[in-house]
Amino acid sequence: MLDLHKWFNPKHYNRLWNVGPPGALLTGMMVYTMLRADIIFDFRLIGISDFWLNLLMFLTFLEGIIILFWILFSLPPKERGIKLSKRGIYAFIRHPVYTVIMFHFPVFYFLLFRSFGGLLIVPVIYLFWTKIIVREEEYLVGIFGQDYVDYMREVPRFIPWR
Repeated sequence: MLDLHKWFNPKHYNRLWNVGPPGALLTGMMVYTMLRADIIFDFRLIGISDFWLNLLMFLTFLEGIIILFWILFSLPPKERGIKLSKRGIYAFIRHPVYTVIMFHFPVFYFLLFRSFGGLLIVPVIYLFWTKIIVREEEYLVGIFGQDYVDYMREVPRFIPWR
């Protein structure tokens, strides 16, 4: 018989909706607001050739997609919230989904709209997500205990080097 508690843990499911989606929505709103400010204040546009702009957009998009697919192979959905994964991408960064939301999403759109001023908001997005993730990590320490504390000491949050 199918054990629904193995596949659906309400505690972890509810926690997911308290962090990721609202943060992603707020990040999208910040990006949109900055893009509108570019139009209103007529910030200077990124002045590089179409070839380089398209190449940077492609590489940003590709890296984000690779990270998202790597997550699926590193921690299957049925193990999320139950098992602490330290393999695959989780051996390099602790929060790959948040990394894509924080860096790849805004940079891709700022390149798409050639928004030089928009790149200035990336540090604000970083500070916003760092605050959210500190609370998330406290929650994860509560679930996984010393294993997660050791993991935090060994593996960086967003960028695979210290």
